[in-house]
Amino acid sequence: MKEGLRKTGGRNNRGRITIRFRGGGHKRNYRILEKEETTGLITSIEYSPNRTAYIGKCEVYGGKEVYKIIGEQEIGTKLEVKKLKDVKVGGMVYGVAERPGQRGKIGRASGVKCIVIKQEEKTTVIRLPSKELKTLNNECTCTLGEVKINERIRRAKAGTTRRLGIRPKVRGTAMNAVDHPNGGKTGGGQSRTKWGQLAK
Repeated sequence: MKEGLRKTGGRNNRGRITIRFRGGGHKRNYRILEKEETTGLITSIEYSPNRTAYIGKCEVYGGKEVYKIIGEQEIGTKLEVKKLKDVKVGGMVYGVAERPGQRGKIGRASGVKCIVIKQEEKTTVIRLPSKELKTLNNECTCTLGEVKINERIRRAKAGTTRRLGIRPKVRGTAMNAVDHPNGGKTGGGQSRTKWGQLAK
């Protein structure tokens, strides 16, 4: 259910930095979510450092415990998974599968919900959080409700940001001339990226 998460430090598979100002940070465990969408009883609510939403430990298959993204439900209540064809027009859903048999992939972030707009013979139209309309197969699974809102971490001090794995960002003008096209405090010229391309 949990496994160690290895950090990249902003480097790709060749060891080259592709994302600047990344590195360090607190150790994280990755919580593996259930592969099949089934109704379960919530036994505990937990924080996941790798997601904006809260996850819950749910009891399914008569005793097996798995992690699921939870809505506004509380401990001891059921997390209901249904097919889109069984949801009434106007109903709120999240964790919607794109194809029958797949895991829920649409609407999984904190405070997000999708709304069922229209039911047809073989398809259902839902409104995504972006206001876009999407037509899906009636047999796709979804979870009733909306994702529980997770209050974002308030970055009250520099150490909070460092624990998230974000390093200080250095301005190009504060660097030496050999390190950046804008470095050396000589002034003049247009703003450029670290690689010499025009930034404006």
